[in-house]
Order: sequence, then structure tokens, then C-alpha cells
Amino acid sequence: MINKAFLCVFFVLIFGSLSAQNQIIPCATNDYIKLLDHQNSGTLKNIEDAFFDAKRYSSLKSKKEKDTIYTIQVVFHVVYNNTVQNLDDKYILSQLEELNACFRRKNADTIDTREIFLPVAADAGIEFELAKLDPFGNPTSGIVRKSSSLPTFGQFPINLSNADRVKEELYGSRVWDPDKYLNIWICDLSANGFDALLGYAYPPTNAENWNSNSFSTSNKQGVVVHYKVVGQDNPQSLSTGSKTLIHEVGHYLGLRHIWGDGSRNQGCNVDDFMDDTPNSRAATNGCNIGQNSCINNPGDLPDMIENYMDYSDGVCQNMFTEQQVEQMRSNLTLFRSGIATVRYPDPPVEPAKYTLIYPNPVVEDLTLTLSELDEEANYQIEITNLLGQIVFKSNLEPLSIQIISGLGALNGMYICKVLKQGKEILSEKIVLKL
Repeated sequence: MINKAFLCVFFVLIFGSLSAQNQIIPCATNDYIKLLDHQNSGTLKNIEDAFFDAKRYSSLKSKKEKDTIYTIQVVFHVVYNNTVQNLDDKYILSQLEELNACFRRKNADTIDTREIFLPVAADAGIEFELAKLDPFGNPTSGIVRKSSSLPTFGQFPINLSNADRVKEELYGSRVWDPDKYLNIWICDLSANGFDALLGYAYPPTNAENWNSNSFSTSNKQGVVVHYKVVGQDNPQSLSTGSKTLIHEVGHYLGLRHIWGDGSRNQGCNVDDFMDDTPNSRAATNGCNIGQNSCINNPGDLPDMIENYMDYSDGVCQNMFTEQQVEQMRSNLTLFRSGIATVRYPDPPVEPAKYTLIYPNPVVEDLTLTLSELDEEANYQIEITNLLGQIVFKSNLEPLSIQIISGLGALNGMYICKVLKQGKEILSEKIVLKL
């Protein structure tokens, strides 16, 4: 394994001068950590210690722990100065949908993950839902809207003290209990009319053997994002788009940038301490599939521009790796356990006897025979490709024998599943030759 030099200052590479009026900064988590360390000496070391505590713990967890599903309670604080910044609920809901799809590896663009990286691409087993109760126990939509006297929270040169005012009652929206909720602030981070900073996050703290009372930063825990990169269909969206929040929540759950936040002149030995993310010399811009910035390293793979923790365009990003998933789940167990509920996947339902799918290969229509039919139950048929992506789904009639049509666009090998009341009762490989 390549020796990985430790870099104390991490999480972001700022391109060029921060005073450049038209320079977009994808992520300022590193600058935010430095600010927090200035305000509370030792924060940086504590975040580093928490990172390695989680890394050690990830290798010790039992299979039962690895099979759990974590559901995180989310509150969106929409802080606005005008109607354009006051995003409609549909953008918030579509962003939440994308968070869930990307963290469960159910996003449609997983099909674009290159074959070389498929063995390490992983479902994080982490889901997100809007909070149903506020900190006082009152019903809530999980979306808080607050008008601000500030036209923007951005500034050149970058000033995260100003940006952090979005978390204050006077200018923005006060944090909800950070031990129970993931707080996400949406606001204008532009400066002088130019899109500037896109987001930043507060990584896990409270490392082992650290006096947590030394910190007075609980009111800062969470993620801040520019309003133009929220929502899958936001017409104002920039190149990183709605994948920006996936990136920042990755930081919030303890991930580093995949290039280790080194600079090009530091070579390829600065890393993120994840063995399954290839070394890269620096952040990626654009969507250069053929890029390999560490080609001189023996055995090095191409740069993983598919990874959410790079700076590549959002249309290129579609995966976390197995070790990144382990790191985030460890942080949820050690340092952010209060924000999530835990459940275990439902045990598989025993297949009904003599439930059949035929013929196989399917040449024309597919015929389905359901035995022990429960006429009061809801049945569905679901066909997925070998990557687990749903390509066909339909409700079934309460009939013992039925013909499934409308499969003409499919050709090749698939997995056909029959579900009863949402639970799988049959799963079988089929070949479609239509």
C-alpha cells in the first residue's frame, strides 16, 4: 500500500486567488475548520482525531451493524432576502429525493460508474427524512423559512464568519438541536453579484479522550449551501448542481476529498486514507473520463471522477466507495448517533410455492403464475438490470395466471421480482429476447 502522508489542513483546494471576483469555490470546509480552530483552539486536532477514531472503528463492526439502515432527521432552513432565494418546496423535496437515491445507490446514473470501480461502489445504507417534530415536540414540515435583512451571506475575499451568520437568529435561522437533527441552511452565498462559494460543512468532533466541553460550537453543526445548487430541476443550477449537497453531507459525516487536499506540486502521495479511492494529484474539474493524474504511480487506477467527494461536474458523480461508506457509518455510530434512527432490513419472505415466471428466455410476453393467491393483497412485478436499477415495474391483477406485456424495449439478462405487500416473494434471473 502506498504510504499516505498526513495532511493536517484538509477538505478543500481553493483555485487561484480568493479575491478573484468571478471564481467559484466549490467547497470551503477546510477554511471553515481553520476558522473554527481560530475561534476554539484545538478544533482542528479534534476533527482529525475523530476521523481516525471512526477509521479504526469501521474495521471492528459486526455484520449486524453493517446491515443496519440509518435514517437521519433533516431540517432545511431556507434563509432569503428576496423571492428568488426563497426556494419553492419542490426544490427542497427533489433535493431530499436525490440525497436518498445517492446514499442508497439507487440514482439512475449509477449505470455510468465505470466497470473498473463497480467492485468498490457501495450503498451507504443511510436515508434522510424531513423532521416531523420540532425541538419543542410540535408538528413540523421539516422546512423552516426565515426572511433576512442581508442580501447575501457571501463575500470576497472569503469570510466564513459572515457566512455563518445564516445560523444566527438575528440574520438567519437558529440551529435546531444538532444532536437530533441534520441542519441544512440554504442561502445566497454569492459575492458582488457573482456566484462564489457553493457550500461548506462541519465535520464530526468529540473524539475519544477529548474534553467536549472545550467546544462552544454546537450552534454551528450542519451544512450550508448556495441556493442555486439545491434541487434536481433548479433552473439556476451550476455545474456541480444538486450533487453539491451530497458532497457536503459527505463532509458532515466525516469524509475528506478524494485527492487528500494536496496541491499539484505535492505529488500523488497526499491521500484521503481510503484505500479504495485511487490517488490523484489534485481536484478534478469538468468531466474528463480518461484522466489519470498519478499515472506514474505503479498500479494506479484512473482518477475516480465518479466519486461524490471530488470537484467533478455533478453529471459525472455517481458513487461512494465501500470504505467511504464504512467511515460515514462509523461516524454515525460514534459521533452523530442522535440524529438517526436504526432499523434492520426485513427478513426475506419465503417464496410462495409454485409461483412461476415463464418462458425463460422470454421471446414474446411473460407469463406469471401466482400460487396461494391472496385476493386482498397488493402484488407487483419489478424487473431490474444487473446493477439493481429498476427498468420495469407494474401492479399485478389479483389473478392466478396473468400475462405481462410492454417489455419490448428490454433485451438481455435481468432480475425479475414479484412482491406481495411490498415484500419480495420471488426473485429469478430471466433473459429477454424480444
